[in-house]
Amino acid sequence: MDQVELSGLPRVDRVHFALAWVLSVLSLLLATATLLPGPNKVPFGAVGVVFVAIFPVFGVALLRVMFSEGGRSLLGRNNGGRMAQFAWSLSTGLKCSYVVMFAAVLLAMTAGGKARDTKTDEHGNHYYTRWNNTTLHSERVVLRAAEYHEAAKAQARNFASGAALFHTMGGFLVLVAAAPNANRR
Repeated sequence: MDQVELSGLPRVDRVHFALAWVLSVLSLLLATATLLPGPNKVPFGAVGVVFVAIFPVFGVALLRVMFSEGGRSLLGRNNGGRMAQFAWSLSTGLKCSYVVMFAAVLLAMTAGGKARDTKTDEHGNHYYTRWNNTTLHSERVVLRAAEYHEAAKAQARNFASGAALFHTMGGFLVLVAAAPNANRR
């Protein structure tokens, strides 16, 4: 299989790919910012925007793959090694950037910290609820300020790194959908 170059893709595919990668890098930057010491400096609204952006960006890429010739030729039945061959046919820069991106996503996802659905009550106390199997009721667990900040940072990190993973995969699906149209050398 010849090497796949981005410059050979139609303009709409290049724009979709660039959008997926920009959102992926932004998601990783937000996830990385949660590793800074101290209280959470990442606005959860920004994390929410990149997370919600998964649905149109990844969803459209998935639909394009399902209804494209590239998707049928690479993902159909009995096409075992074609996807691996396609991935290997990407340009060296793309392969390296995918390796770096997936390594960064895995690091962000495994960076530690338990993400809890933390809340603040009307008195400013931080807490989360958990299920008690003994009493068969949920119970409120009060958190200190430091625990609350760590839990909030872990929650933002999980959402941002998950978004980065889906945006990165969305960019790859754009390449798969455009595979027959790509300029190969």
